[in-house]
Amino acid sequence: MASNARGTYHKGEARRKQILDEALNIVAVEGFDQTTLSKISKAVGITEAGVLHYFDSIDDLLVQVLRERDAADLVASKFTEENLKDPETVRPENANNPVTHALGIIARNQKTPGLVELYAHMSVKAADSESCAYKYFKERGMIERALVGQAAITLYKSRHIPPIVPPEDVARLLQALLDGLQIQWLLENDLDMECLAQKALFAMLDLPTPPSAADPSAQAPSAQAPSAHTPPAHTPSVQTPSSDE
Repeated sequence: MASNARGTYHKGEARRKQILDEALNIVAVEGFDQTTLSKISKAVGITEAGVLHYFDSIDDLLVQVLRERDAADLVASKFTEENLKDPETVRPENANNPVTHALGIIARNQKTPGLVELYAHMSVKAADSESCAYKYFKERGMIERALVGQAAITLYKSRHIPPIVPPEDVARLLQALLDGLQIQWLLENDLDMECLAQKALFAMLDLPTPPSAADPSAQAPSAQAPSAHTPPAHTPSVQTPSSDE
């Protein structure tokens, strides 16, 4: 009897995961506006009522899609509040430091506008404290700020410098920056979110901005185009022989 119950539970969890995977794929490939309960049910091979057997509503399903994506990102990063207290984890030279990881997520988001649209859409619904999105965004914000704040504290301590911006403010400002950039990017798709976020992050943490994010106008002048302060190269005069010689 207990074995049958466990089998039914595992099948239910597998079906729920399948629904979330298919919904995520439709959002990422076709865009948020094209994501419907009908398409999700057809992709899974069950009725619309069958899909809603596993979720309270279509909004609940979409919020769970965002939760699944966040959970995968957190597992991939391997960051916890505890290991972010280790200077080795946060130092800029570490290829998988929190700043690099955050910028990688931004770069990925630029390739999946449907997920950015979904996030923006549900963030508006989160203004209603009775909505399923409200709890998700509150919890997500707290986790994100705790991790970023701890990383900032450790980074400041390891470099023995006073914080330019308090760690808790770095965390809050980063959250606002990324959310705002995503809205602007939806309006202007040629906006380079990754570059702008990198400049802001490095400024807040008092880190030298990498050349890739530097302002092109600040780069060294081309060798073929001398600046106004560079004297022209001396060209020896060539005398033309006279006709008498």
